[in-house]
Amino acid sequence: MTKELHFFTSENLMVDTMEENNKPSLPEIEEQLKNHIKHVIEALLFASPEPLLLAKIREITDTIHPLRPKEIREIIEELKQEYISQQRAFQLEEIAQGYQLRTHQEYASYLDLLYKNKKNEKLSSASTEVLAIIAYRQPITRSQIDAIRGVDSSGVLSQLIDRELIEPIGKQESPGRPTLFGTTIEFLRHFGLKDLSHFK
Repeated sequence: MTKELHFFTSENLMVDTMEENNKPSLPEIEEQLKNHIKHVIEALLFASPEPLLLAKIREITDTIHPLRPKEIREIIEELKQEYISQQRAFQLEEIAQGYQLRTHQEYASYLDLLYKNKKNEKLSSASTEVLAIIAYRQPITRSQIDAIRGVDSSGVLSQLIDRELIEPIGKQESPGRPTLFGTTIEFLRHFGLKDLSHFK
């Protein structure tokens, strides 16, 4: 049997030393992980049309790395302070035991103009589909709508709320107490309906 001989030169040692020096330190790895989780939380806040409960945020971030509630709150507070220091047009607020991004009141008049125009726009096929599901199945949660459609409905729900065709009407008595949605008086006006008897 032939034995392989490995020779180590100063060049080998130099390469090994350089590779070792280029490896991120433990604090750097922890900071990278924290920033990644922060970005994930920010994305969740942007996508959610309703206040996001801490328990729900933790459920999702635990798929990346388990954190204590205190640590998640600290990350959320960092986001809040970043928005303030950057003088963003929106702010992060704690509402109804959850967290939500909201536009500053000083821009309300501009948003009114935006939504005023949107109310006159034709409903998209996705909006019509979600609206029909809510009309026939109300009260219904977002996750139930998603299960029926097979895709995420957060954006569509937000648009329908903006157009005042649907609204939150309560909380489901289940873990996390998800928001229940139902149609509005504006929904009846929009479609020229007297009441909801047609959907029963």
